[in-house]
Amino acid sequence: MHARRQLEREELGEEKLVILGSGWAAHAMLKVIDASKFRVTVVSPVNHFAFTPMLPSAATGTVEYRSMTESVSRSNPYVEYVEASARAVDAEEGKVSLDDGTSIEYDKLVCAVGVRVNDAVRGAEHCFRLKQVEDAVALRRAISRNFEKAARTGDNRLVTYVVVGGGPTGVELAGELCDFIKDVGRRFKKLAPKVVLVHAGAQLLQQFENPQRVEALRALQAQGVDVRLGVKVSEVRDGEMVVDDNILPFGIAIWCAGTMAQPFMETFLRGLPSEAKAGRGFVAVDDWLRVRGTQDIFALGDCARLERFYPQTAQVAAQQGAFLARHLNRGYDGSTPPRLPHSSPNWEQFWVSVVRRASEAPTFDFLDLGMLAYLGGGAALSQLRFGDLPLGAYSGSAAYLLWKSVYLVKQVATRNRVLVTFDWFKTALFGRDITRL
Repeated sequence: MHARRQLEREELGEEKLVILGSGWAAHAMLKVIDASKFRVTVVSPVNHFAFTPMLPSAATGTVEYRSMTESVSRSNPYVEYVEASARAVDAEEGKVSLDDGTSIEYDKLVCAVGVRVNDAVRGAEHCFRLKQVEDAVALRRAISRNFEKAARTGDNRLVTYVVVGGGPTGVELAGELCDFIKDVGRRFKKLAPKVVLVHAGAQLLQQFENPQRVEALRALQAQGVDVRLGVKVSEVRDGEMVVDDNILPFGIAIWCAGTMAQPFMETFLRGLPSEAKAGRGFVAVDDWLRVRGTQDIFALGDCARLERFYPQTAQVAAQQGAFLARHLNRGYDGSTPPRLPHSSPNWEQFWVSVVRRASEAPTFDFLDLGMLAYLGGGAALSQLRFGDLPLGAYSGSAAYLLWKSVYLVKQVATRNRVLVTFDWFKTALFGRDITRL
């Protein structure tokens, strides 16, 4: 039934494309997809895209969260947005069931729901997360509230921040917290705020080369961060956590340690062929990002697994989203490898098949452009690459200028670049605002 309906809509030029999610992969796809060829519907409980590398900055008031977000409608005004969460997929009927009791039909489905924080440790619900804008807003309010309360009571435990996880998010948050304390702490001179970074690994920032990891540790310790490596959190309680059988009190704890599959993936995979199951709740895709064993279901970003390993980064997800949009725009069929149709090609198909002589679809190939990480105190790390070609590694103030430049250029629109620039100037001139709304 689904195949017959899809054939009818292809003939009418009304194929329905449903995208689950509004993160990096989905947003990149929205920017490139040709909405004149598809009836595009985005299903997501979040009506915006967030520039997630700047969530630590938003949580500490360095930038405002609205400066680093873009609504789905602004991303592509020709798509329909449904504010809901997907609950199940019926691949036979071509339907997605939503949590509001409704369902939506599709001809092509894109699953880009991302991942969630791996908080399997007992009591981890006492910790904040930092995966989306709502997390940054909640954390910023808590930081402000605790500073005010500690000023009244003199309880320094309230201004003790424990960050769990030594990856990019945890390290950048620790650096931003140091900047926040130096700024706001001048108004609360009787307090002694403290930042503790707990990491199970032997080194921070495993994605970077060894000299960069060493520099990250040195820079954080130079700012007074209590970095504890090679230790594990076994339990989190209200106001304290157990770290290698030692009690570590805290006022605010933020869990940035690892990720796991979204709960939706269990029901999503249940209706798919066995070859689509990559284990641990992730979906296996082929070199064209098609879910294995299907022709009209695709998966992108952190929830998908290709045969070749790629890191769970925004850079990979964004490139996958743009790749799939171009793939669909060109109208490749469902064969293996996908090929352009022979009858009535459009201009783009003519350009690809005749001019470029690429009637077969190219496979997805990630182009690694390097990594950046802010360390606080006007210092950062940068590790630049172009694919397999290393272009250099830098640290300190020079890397900080590069970090700012890249993060500014990578903002999704001119509006965001202007707003982020204004926020940086405002913070430099007037300091961070701890007002709670």
